[in-house]
Amino acid sequence: MHKDVGLIGLPQPKRLALADSVADSIAEAISMRILEPGERIVETTLVDKLGVSWVPIREALKVLHAQGILSGGGHRGYRVAAFDGAVTQQIMEVRLSLESFLLRDAIDNWRKGVGSTEVLEAPIARMLVSAKAEDMRSSLVADLEFHRAIRIAARNAIVGTLWDTIARHVLIVFNFDRYRDTNLAAIPKQHQQFRDWIVAQVAKPETPFEEIQSALEDHMLLIERKTREKAKVRR
Repeated sequence: MHKDVGLIGLPQPKRLALADSVADSIAEAISMRILEPGERIVETTLVDKLGVSWVPIREALKVLHAQGILSGGGHRGYRVAAFDGAVTQQIMEVRLSLESFLLRDAIDNWRKGVGSTEVLEAPIARMLVSAKAEDMRSSLVADLEFHRAIRIAARNAIVGTLWDTIARHVLIVFNFDRYRDTNLAAIPKQHQQFRDWIVAQVAKPETPFEEIQSALEDHMLLIERKTREKAKVRR
């Protein structure tokens, strides 16, 4: 009996991996405004565009609905959820909290010689290439990969798993005007400065958690603060 149950479950991971990939593609389309808030999700279009069967498409839609990225469901079908100010604020607060712990642990590991800050170089290099090509999509993905590199370096399974659950939300929020620099050339520079700060902390015996949280908040909310300052000047 146990053997039969095990055999039934064996193909499941591959199918889920494909569904996850489809969910990532849909989230990326939302982040790039290819799919707009409130827009109805047409399953036949996804099957055609992504070149996969109905099964992973429907599994992906269920996952995105459970995560609050899609609304509706059932006979009504799915629509892209509206990321209003309150929801966006909640995402940013959770992200700041999780990434503060991840950055703390990553810095601690790098101090001990477990891994290296070199893992941050590839995402920055991709940002530079994206800026030259004026490729917003690639820049968005590279930005997320920079922070994913920190998540992996932290080797904190619990917080890392929680971060994974909001990664798609973060990708979508990344492309909101108030959080995103329209000057793509500025993005790698911002991350280079943040990398330099991280490297400086690795060279120290310790860094207070409050300083880590403050530096991360400054990095994450840099554009939003500049946007607010410009709005005040216009008034």
